[in-house]
Amino acid sequence: MCGPDNPKLKRRAAWLLLTHDSFVIDDLPDKDDEAKHMTNDKNPYIHGLGGPSLTSHILTVSFYVAVLFLLEHLTRLFIAQYAYLDPILESEHNRGVLARHIAVDFVSLFVCSLLAVTNWRTCKEMIQHGLSYGKDESLMKEEDFEERVFKYHPGSQRLIMMFFVYQVKNGYDTIIWGDGIEFVLHHIFAGAAAWGGLFPGCLHFYALFYFGFSEISTAILCLLANFDPEFGVAGLEKVFPKTKIVLATLFVTSFIVCRLIMWPFATYHLWRDTVNAIKMDKPHAAVRKGYMYVILVCSAGLTLIQFVFVGMIVKTGKEEIHKFMNPL
Repeated sequence: MCGPDNPKLKRRAAWLLLTHDSFVIDDLPDKDDEAKHMTNDKNPYIHGLGGPSLTSHILTVSFYVAVLFLLEHLTRLFIAQYAYLDPILESEHNRGVLARHIAVDFVSLFVCSLLAVTNWRTCKEMIQHGLSYGKDESLMKEEDFEERVFKYHPGSQRLIMMFFVYQVKNGYDTIIWGDGIEFVLHHIFAGAAAWGGLFPGCLHFYALFYFGFSEISTAILCLLANFDPEFGVAGLEKVFPKTKIVLATLFVTSFIVCRLIMWPFATYHLWRDTVNAIKMDKPHAAVRKGYMYVILVCSAGLTLIQFVFVGMIVKTGKEEIHKFMNPL
């Protein structure tokens, strides 16, 4: 649990949350073993936790959004310095597209993926359970759902905040670049899901996968988007044909691993734990019940979309192979 429910817990006085320690609650013991002998009603790892203040989150989000604007601008200037390499880079529009996809989309999702990887121990139990093909019954026990749903994890809180930063910046870009209402709605829902993970907060155990590991394939897709004739730079594939092939191969591979293999497994456990949490008759569960319903709907919808993407990938793959085999 990560909502501001317990004012007795001391918070670190940090205006900007720039490090992992900024998200650590001072009054919590560092080792999980110290809380194992407590009853659920008195376990500070499960009940009454509060992360950094709302003010600190808002200030930090604003700071990182500004950083993304600056990074995008600097990247655009950097590309302009090498515009002489090819006429395609002489277009200010093309430089803007490249700067957006590289400096904002790729960098943001790379950071989210990196935070998930560096904090993998938070969801180590699910990873080990997956590696055992679900055969190790000592892992991911259903009766332990409350801890997985309501336990506060500093690394997850940091990851969710960074994912929200990306949704804010990319949501703005979506409107400015005229990507379409469907993309605007996507960023609104994704941002809302992330903010709910912060306040009132829950499901930190699963946040590492959905906001981190699963975005590895999306980060690669953002680079590949530069070659899209509609949302990218028309003709770029003729300048960097091998780069497109490498990125496409990496994307398909990562998509299969992250979205087709890992996603259904994580979603099964997410649904089981969340449904059990919704059934709880406790205050800390009741205040998060609406958010948990939203998460169930979102996860179900996104799971179906994965299969739609598979069809699109297969279709696009056939077209690209045909172009490669028949260049003329």
